[in-house]
Amino acid sequence: MCCKLAQQDGLDYVWIDTCCADANSSAAHTERTTSSYTWYQQAQVCYTYLDDVDGSEDPREKHSTFRRSQWFKRTWTLQELLAPKHVFFFAKDWIMIGTKAGFSSLISSVTGIHKDALENPEHIPCFSVATRMSWAEGRTSTKHEDRVYALMGLFGVNLPILYGEGETRTFLKLQNEIMKTTDDQSIFAWHSAGDTSATSESHASGFLADTSKCFAGCGNIQQIPYDRWSDYCAKHFCSKSAAYPHLDVLPSCGGLQATLPVRQREGGLDALLACARGPAVWNGSEYIADLNRADPIYIRLQQSYHGYERANKDQPETVSIDAFKEFSLQDTHICSSQSFLGQGVPDNRNWLVKGLLYIVPPSILFLMYQSRKASL
Repeated sequence: MCCKLAQQDGLDYVWIDTCCADANSSAAHTERTTSSYTWYQQAQVCYTYLDDVDGSEDPREKHSTFRRSQWFKRTWTLQELLAPKHVFFFAKDWIMIGTKAGFSSLISSVTGIHKDALENPEHIPCFSVATRMSWAEGRTSTKHEDRVYALMGLFGVNLPILYGEGETRTFLKLQNEIMKTTDDQSIFAWHSAGDTSATSESHASGFLADTSKCFAGCGNIQQIPYDRWSDYCAKHFCSKSAAYPHLDVLPSCGGLQATLPVRQREGGLDALLACARGPAVWNGSEYIADLNRADPIYIRLQQSYHGYERANKDQPETVSIDAFKEFSLQDTHICSSQSFLGQGVPDNRNWLVKGLLYIVPPSILFLMYQSRKASL
């Protein structure tokens, strides 16, 4: 039926993901995994067959089968929805029931995806990292790693396709690749997924999220561009020791050296990030936070042996302008047990730039000294 529709629409070729790739070939699977977003993006049209949708009903009805379709719950269908400009929906009897453009408001209410991202796929990179991550909420896959690989196209990055290392490690790699391409601090505005079955070393003092589930409900977290945040900090949080914010990734010790607006509290700090919870505002090139209508987000840090580490991993909290007087810019080292954090981060990031800082325990220094004496 798909080929017949393509012929009627004057198309010469079709590609069907379930039958046009060799399931027994790892090379074919890798190519499909890394390239499918681009293929959908470049397609003239995408036909979406919904085998659990009744073509005789109104999809806009409150309890319609369209709203409840499993297609909206699968991991890989997120890119099938977002990447193509034109998507036609067909019910189980192959009756066309509508288009993505015509159903954009309906689909937005079902998925939580911003209407503009549905209508203008070229604007997808213009949304904050946290917002794009939130679009994966509620989606499942057979292989845990696929929950990560299905997000690569949304951020314009690629990963080696490896199964067996688990979702957490794969997701950390994805975030590391994203950090090479953007200064958006909303990548740190996550919360605990509440799933204790997925254990990893990052639960101890991780600064990155373990899974995309940690961004559920973060669709209204917007980025604040560096130039605006820098001016904002100079106006509200300037201190004698620091005038501007920065956030350097430290691969050598798996952490970050930051100059952030912080507030002292017992046993730690509250640190403001360059992102805010509120409506997305289009500035002509990207969606950002309107600081007149949105409150900046802060995370809680607790004192540790080498500096500070992420403490409260509940939903990110916000602070109103009335409490700004409690914050001031301060240099802070933030620890992370995620050892490959920041590997390959380029040097031209405004506040996500590779730094060099080696923290060596005193015992190691003593051994190095003894070894040096012996060699002399």
